[in-house]
Amino acid sequence: MNISKFIPLPLKRYVVRKLQEKYVPKTPSITLTDEQTEYKRLSELERFIPTSTRFLGHKMEIVDACTFLGGKEEIFDKGIYEFKADTDEPFIIDCGANIGLSVVYFKQLYPNAKIVAFEPDQQIFNTLKKNINSFGLSDIILCQEAIWKEDGEIEFKIEGGFSGRIPKPEDTMDVVKVKARRLKNLLNRPVDFLKIDIEGAEYEVLKDCAYAFGQVKNIFIEYHSHITERQTLNEILFFTYGKWL
Repeated sequence: MNISKFIPLPLKRYVVRKLQEKYVPKTPSITLTDEQTEYKRLSELERFIPTSTRFLGHKMEIVDACTFLGGKEEIFDKGIYEFKADTDEPFIIDCGANIGLSVVYFKQLYPNAKIVAFEPDQQIFNTLKKNINSFGLSDIILCQEAIWKEDGEIEFKIEGGFSGRIPKPEDTMDVVKVKARRLKNLLNRPVDFLKIDIEGAEYEVLKDCAYAFGQVKNIFIEYHSHITERQTLNEILFFTYGKWL
């Protein structure tokens, strides 16, 4: 005989609940830390909306949350710029400093480092200055210039995040003139770390600097390519290392 039909529904629910409490494993509750909550907020922001956050105990201005989160992961979580210096006062050239995450990282790695940082985008450069001041960093020269193969002026495509660049033929909007500095003229002294992240200009710049890297002890190059353009990574390796790989 099926006696369950004679048991009141509230009693059935009570028995089921008690059995679940005793035999069904509980799913642990997840409490987000303040940092996780903040990164979640940033990840939900629209692109290119200026904001600020707390980072390493300091206020950091942000021009694009997506760029900040990507840069934080690459630079601080993965340590892509980590290097071994022979001195506690390394000289670093940062080509493409953006809002300053790389500069902050270098100063965390080597507090006495001497850094020259380049960023051509005016809005991003102003944010870079604010962040350097917010962190109280010293021995840093900030230059609102693009790194190029000659001194002067060049056209520059403003993107608002990581990807400002020398314009391509299809770029017709948000193109401005910016000052340019020839990288080769900066390589006449020992350089402990040279960082190059210049959104596609690296081929022309490194070609101009060919065989001028004798005093550069460590170099990081972010290579940018496009499916419609000739691939030049092998030539870049030749310019910087003097041999084909």
